[in-house]
Amino acid sequence: MKSISDNWVVRNLENALATWNEKLAELWQLVTQTPETFKGGQIWGVIVNIHSALVGVGYGLLVLFFAMGVFSSAASFRELQRPEFALRHFIRFLFAKVAVGRGMEIMTAIFAILGVCLEGAVIVRACLIYSAFLSSDAPSVDTTLPAVTTASGRWAASTAAHGS
Repeated sequence: MKSISDNWVVRNLENALATWNEKLAELWQLVTQTPETFKGGQIWGVIVNIHSALVGVGYGLLVLFFAMGVFSSAASFRELQRPEFALRHFIRFLFAKVAVGRGMEIMTAIFAILGVCLEGAVIVRACLIYSAFLSSDAPSVDTTLPAVTTASGRWAASTAAHGS
C-alpha cells in the first residue's frame, strides 16, 4: 500500500512550502538586520564617511541661512535688539544645529524603534495565526442572539415589532 508521502502532488506541495519557508526566513533576516550589520557593515562605513564629510557643509549652510533669516525678517536695527526676536531665531538655530549635527543618531534611533515595532507586530501576528490553527474545535456560536444588536437591544425589539 502506498503512503500519502509517495504521491507526487504531496511531494511538490512539501517542496513548495519548504522553499516558501526558506524565502520567508531570508526576508525576515533582511528586515530585522540593522544598517550597521547589513552586507558586513561595508555599506554602512561608506554612509558614515559621506555623512562626516557633509556635516561640515551642513554647518556652513546653517550659518549662512541663519544670517539670511535674521536679516531678512528684521525690518530695522531696532528689531534686532528685541529679546523675543533674538530668542526666536536662537531656538530655530538650535533645532537646526541639532538636526545637522545629530542627524545620523536620530536616523539610527528611528530605525531601531521601527525595527522593534516591526518585530513585535510580526510576533503578535504569528501567535494569533498559531492559536487559530491550534484550535481544532469548530467555532462556538450562540444562536440565541439576534444577528444585529445594540447595547440596549431597542433596535432588535423595534424591528421585531414592525416585522421588517
